Amino acid sequence: MSDRHDNLRPYVADMSAVERHILEAVERQLGDDSTKSFPEALQLLRRVEGALNRHVQALESHLKSFDGGSLAGTVKETVTGVLGVFAGLYDKVRKEQVSRMLRDDYTALNLAAISCTMLHTTALANREQATADLALRHLRDLAPLIMEINEVIPQVVVRELTEEGKAYDASLAQRAARDTQEAWRSSTPAHAGA
Repeated sequence: MSDRHDNLRPYVADMSAVERHILEAVERQLGDDSTKSFPEALQLLRRVEGALNRHVQALESHLKSFDGGSLAGTVKETVTGVLGVFAGLYDKVRKEQVSRMLRDDYTALNLAAISCTMLHTTALANREQATADLALRHLRDLAPLIMEINEVIPQVVVRELTEEGKAYDASLAQRAARDTQEAWRSSTPAHAGA
């Protein structure tokens, strides 16, 4: 194998560790009784779980093509830093509101998405097309899931507020979702038009 190919091994291992950690959190959320009473969130979490399962399997399989092979020794070293923060968010023993679970998933999936972008870029810079393609496929899987959280979370927030007697107009969930989607659609980086 080329040095360029082998140079990517830690990056692929990092990506696998990131997605595996998020997957474990989502699996715990799916087992939470409060999640089960929000069908729209439950369906979304199942899709997230499926995508992350496929990603972890693909990354681990891809990792075997590198010298040093498996993920075993690498995960212990890579799940640090930012992932430690997520461990704190996800590993709470107390019952968590579904809206907060989705907020944390949104944050974690954005971490995974930018990590995919970084892996894609690193692979392109090292002329390792197979890794670049894998990272880009995973990014394309994550982007719609992140956007879907934007659509679902207003419904969940309004329902939680209603159940707590704190919502004054529960019909505004659709407006909040629409406003959020519009904000993202109309937001273009200033340099994009140049």
